[in-house]
Amino acid sequence: MRDDQRQEMPQAEFDAVHYFVNEPGRAPAPPEDLAVYLASTLTQPALAEQLDTLVADLRALVPGFDPVATSWASAGEAPAGAEGGPDDRTRAALRAGQVEMLQVSLADDMGRRLILSLVALPGDPAASLGLSIAGEDNPWPDGPDPMAERLLQLVLRRRHEWSLTTAGITYDRSGLDRTAWERWYSAPDTLMLPAATEHVRGYFWANLLTPGHLAAYGGEFPHRAESAGMTVVPAGDGVLVRDPGPITAFTDDRLAAMKKLLTPVLLDRAYLSYQGYPLRIVRDPGTAFRQVPPGDPVPRVF
Repeated sequence: MRDDQRQEMPQAEFDAVHYFVNEPGRAPAPPEDLAVYLASTLTQPALAEQLDTLVADLRALVPGFDPVATSWASAGEAPAGAEGGPDDRTRAALRAGQVEMLQVSLADDMGRRLILSLVALPGDPAASLGLSIAGEDNPWPDGPDPMAERLLQLVLRRRHEWSLTTAGITYDRSGLDRTAWERWYSAPDTLMLPAATEHVRGYFWANLLTPGHLAAYGGEFPHRAESAGMTVVPAGDGVLVRDPGPITAFTDDRLAAMKKLLTPVLLDRAYLSYQGYPLRIVRDPGTAFRQVPPGDPVPRVF
């Protein structure tokens, strides 16, 4: 082998998260926060009828938080918005079935926010709706552990009314709309939302599985969950599987056990590169890093 060929060979490994957080001037990583990610087979017109109830449930979940702004974007139209909660224009946009994004922000008198977010694919009516509920500036008055339990009960109570296909409750830095798994694997909504009836959106402290997911286990899911030390809660024709401990005690070992349990219903997606703040993710052996040539700080992914 010639010397020039040898010098071009990759000789180091690139950790994209380490690179990101250590860039000069980078702000410290934000704290982990509580969030829930949902997928629903409701149509947009059906969601229009459920939206006020959904907002009311959030107000009951965090007393003292009131709707302060609603915004949405529809295919082929300029973004629109309204002060306060969803109004007639919001519901009309949903009834037209063309909304691609919608957010409802609730805030308290300290300026903390709780945000309900919707992502939809109007061009694919068979795709699920993507919903998330996440906070800004730690809006959970009772702390993450009791609030996670309350979110879990809300998911179980509304499972059928919201036509949920899957749900995940997590304590992470993933933020709105996309789960840690979706960010890590660069998985777009166009991939995830059509697949939500058979695939989950990641692996979390608590996860809702419905018939399309359970079919992948051939009736063995309760046994596998018990062997992994997880708790299974009936949820109509589905189940909610959770770690028995509090969400802030969900260790990396327990996260890895949940990943192993849910692997049959995770999409087969190769890691490319994620540059961002650390996420609660289990790195796949041999794929979480990229080889880089000597002296080059950025990997050659392709």
